[in-house]
Amino acid sequence: MSDSEKTNDPHDTRLKELFRNKDAFISLLKDCVKAEWINDLDEDSLSLSNHSFILQDFKKKEADIVYEATIKNGKEKVVFYVLLELQKKVDYRMNYRLLLYIVEILRHYYNQSDVNNRKRKDFKFPAVYPMVFFNGSRKWTVPLNLREMFYGDKQFGSNLINFNYALVDVKGYDDGSVKDFRSKLLKVMMLFEKSRGFTEVIETVKKYKDDVVNLNDEEKRILNVAVDIFSDIYGQKQSYKLDEIVHEKNTERVDIMLADWLTDAKTYASNLKKEGKKEQAKKMAKKMLLKNRPIDEIIEFTELTEKEIKNIAKK
Repeated sequence: MSDSEKTNDPHDTRLKELFRNKDAFISLLKDCVKAEWINDLDEDSLSLSNHSFILQDFKKKEADIVYEATIKNGKEKVVFYVLLELQKKVDYRMNYRLLLYIVEILRHYYNQSDVNNRKRKDFKFPAVYPMVFFNGSRKWTVPLNLREMFYGDKQFGSNLINFNYALVDVKGYDDGSVKDFRSKLLKVMMLFEKSRGFTEVIETVKKYKDDVVNLNDEEKRILNVAVDIFSDIYGQKQSYKLDEIVHEKNTERVDIMLADWLTDAKTYASNLKKEGKKEQAKKMAKKMLLKNRPIDEIIEFTELTEKEIKNIAKK
């Protein structure tokens, strides 16, 4: 992934829309991370940070998602941040990037604190909990802690600065592992992220149509955005609007609409595959023509028509 800002990346766009939804984000914490501190999370206090944390070393790359919250710790409320980075490709700089984000968050907190309070002995910084949401096809092979990036990490041990980050890898989730997610939106979107073609996106909508229909308006909007983006990514020419399904009260009609969508998506994928094969056949025919191979032989190898081969020869 380049060092430039990712705001125009369609993968980032749909996931930012997803995790800016508070219920989906809490579901990510409770259903995927499952750390003990999450049980003490004050859900009402959870809110998106209104500050942008930008890294100068990475051409002003902005942190993807940063939430502020408190946890219940006896009589005291503990302020903390959750930093979520969205990642499509394996990035071996991730530990370093997270370190810089953490420093920026702490710097912001310190600068916003009362001048007198930050001089006190009992002044404390908030905890920053780093996470990575990975939806790439490769295996995530980046160490889950910062220390392993240092020379002499074994010799210097705990004297080196260190933190661990939580990894949520989409490849580890399937129908069974998402079925009890508290957020139905996250459930469907996690399966979207595993798709390797638009047909699989529509199949997921079809399989979970009851969950989709029961989403609230904001969740439906987010899912619509995702479907539109996947439609563009996979080169679909037809527009698929979930509104047509979620507002249709006749369940039989919904089944018919989804079946039609699935048929259209499969037909388009098949045609796209055929077009790809056709282009390869034309390239092969051109090479054979340049070697003065007989037309009959070219027809046999490429399965192109005599007219198609003659048109290639003219060019």
